[in-house]
Amino acid sequence: MRSDDALIVGSGPAGAMAARELAQAGLKVRVLEQGGAAPAAVPSLWRLWRRREMLCIAPGVALLRGVRVGGSSSAFFHTAIAPPLAMFTRHDVDLAAHVQAVLAEVPHEPLAEPLLGAGARALNHAAEQLGLPWAKLPKMIAQRLCQDGVCPPEAFWSATGLLAEAQTHGAVLETRVAVRRVQLEAGRATGVETQDGRVLKAGRVILAAGGIGTPAILRRSGIAGAGAGFFCDPLRIVMARAPYTPEAAPALPMAAGLIDHDAGYMLSDITVPDALYRTFALGAGRLDMLGQDRRTMMVMVKIRDDIMGEVRADGTAWRHFSAADKARMQNGATLARKLLRAAGGGRPFLSPWVAAHPGGSARLGEVLDARLACRAVSNLHVCDAAALPEPWGLPPTVTILALARYLSHIVLEQTP
Repeated sequence: MRSDDALIVGSGPAGAMAARELAQAGLKVRVLEQGGAAPAAVPSLWRLWRRREMLCIAPGVALLRGVRVGGSSSAFFHTAIAPPLAMFTRHDVDLAAHVQAVLAEVPHEPLAEPLLGAGARALNHAAEQLGLPWAKLPKMIAQRLCQDGVCPPEAFWSATGLLAEAQTHGAVLETRVAVRRVQLEAGRATGVETQDGRVLKAGRVILAAGGIGTPAILRRSGIAGAGAGFFCDPLRIVMARAPYTPEAAPALPMAAGLIDHDAGYMLSDITVPDALYRTFALGAGRLDMLGQDRRTMMVMVKIRDDIMGEVRADGTAWRHFSAADKARMQNGATLARKLLRAAGGGRPFLSPWVAAHPGGSARLGEVLDARLACRAVSNLHVCDAAALPEPWGLPPTVTILALARYLSHIVLEQTP
């Protein structure tokens, strides 16, 4: 049986970047992914629930995540926000060079005007009239591949490209493999045990199973502090009937917006899949808006929520939202309504709370040291959103890629 130098659990941005970097340097790398290939079409809400890509984390609050090859990168909104570097330097982690390396590799330009939807253009104009600091957001989209305002699937960045590179350098990818726990011997990680009873050995174990999956594995492995609190970047969408002709196709989401660090929220234009839109319209009692998703302007309000609750060993999570969380959301939604009215939107209505980007569940400075290693165990690392040390509220992909690159360099320095 092959004994690997590094065994990586999870194939999202963190796992894929670590796999590429380590395999490229000549290490024997195996990547274990709980899910399978990304579905060709957006699954129904029921199927998301069955795939465990939708979890209930609070009364009436669904958390969406990716349990599939490429992780959430196959279903996210491709927004390339650089991390707040000071958050990491407080914990003796210098990410600056790694962020620059990531940005040199992935597309991160604002959308060109022909790619902006009617809703984004209307909101841009309204924000300018209101004097809001509204600006285009950098997108992980290879716009050179887009023609006539349409971008083909290959234009959208995802972690699958990194995985393919890793495999060309000898990395092995196994799908539909759920990891039960990390094998520990005398305070050292020696491999993992899968749900079907297999034991896979490796010189080093890297957990990159996401803000829910990683702490659950750590808890089942007896790692103290894992899963004790998490953030989930909750959001609500304020919607209004648009004054323009319905668009022929869904517009690219999050073309522009504002980030108010002091207020603890960000706003942006957004579009959502038809099934999710219908659920929102029904939930708001807006039967008049059913089937009107292409004639609806939408503004996402996403907050930086407090860390609380827990991620359990069985992979479920539960929490409540603080008074401060609710105030941030209310303030953001009030501004979103004002923006929609200024853009000509009629009769705004509000979606329920939805959660995304779970993290902070195996935090740097608490569970992890500056090498992203578990304090109590050698040769066991975490490099996904679980490692983020403080409440977030921002698209995390660039940060996660930089963390994985940072960890890869540490591993290579420690490898004989």
